[in-house]
Amino acid sequence: MTDPKLPSRRALRFLAILAAFVALVWIIVFVGENIAHYRSLAKQQRAGEPGGVPRRPQP
Repeated sequence: MTDPKLPSRRALRFLAILAAFVALVWIIVFVGENIAHYRSLAKQQRAGEPGGVPRRPQP
């Protein structure tokens, strides 16, 4: 006999799959933004545009 207060195994499995899917999408978006940021930064540095981290002048 099961306790009616507890969620079913099917509901728990669905929540676990949903949580994994949301985490996967979040990771993909986060990593994609980081890659885009660093590519943009590298492009600016190659073009000599300001916006990157300033370097100390060479003596």
